[in-house]
Amino acid sequence: MEATHDGGLEAAVRAALGTVVDPELDRSLVELGFARAEVLDAGRVRIELRLPTYWCAPNFAYLMAADAREAVSAVPGVREVEFRLLDHFAGEEVSRGIEDGRSFDESFGELADGGGLEELRRLFRVKAFTMRQERLLRALAARGATVEALAAARLGEVPECEELRRYLLHRRRLGLSVEPEAPLAVMPNGRPITPAELGGYLRRARSARVAMDFNASLCQGLFEARYGGLADGHG
Repeated sequence: MEATHDGGLEAAVRAALGTVVDPELDRSLVELGFARAEVLDAGRVRIELRLPTYWCAPNFAYLMAADAREAVSAVPGVREVEFRLLDHFAGEEVSRGIEDGRSFDESFGELADGGGLEELRRLFRVKAFTMRQERLLRALAARGATVEALAAARLGEVPECEELRRYLLHRRRLGLSVEPEAPLAVMPNGRPITPAELGGYLRRARSARVAMDFNASLCQGLFEARYGGLADGHG
């Protein structure tokens, strides 16, 4: 099938795909260069996903693939989604399972543990939440906020900024309150962090963020080494 010239639908599809993140790196698959989509005829869309290595864990790949298909399928005018995970040892199994609408456990049978992907998804969401909270709290501390003030602060007291917007997004993903009166500094289960705990929490969170930033750089380097100039659209 040939790509169409429906610019409006194409833009909407790409925007939807751009909302899907690599959960370990907390960055858009499109921004990273890992995913692309094109509109074919009759509202059919093709999504292609490429990852930094041939051996990326299949459950991790399946999570991103399922999120990409769900996001693009929700775009008005999209009638069918064709999905391909390319250059991956489990590419055929992942691609077929996603196109058929099966779960990871259904697609991988005895190779799966039967627990689905929700535990993995929550693990990544907690990591991303921790990174975003640490960045926001350190930004506020750099403006003069003390540990005591941060521990006592409410969301509605924080000035609007990009770090706050991203932090609120991750609070929502964990089901945490984003109401103005909600405590600013909380654990992933919603428990407020006390002044006595906050210093240690920030040190641990910084270590997690540094590791995540390193992983992002490593994955991008591996991806660029693997695909060269194809990273901005795969050619």
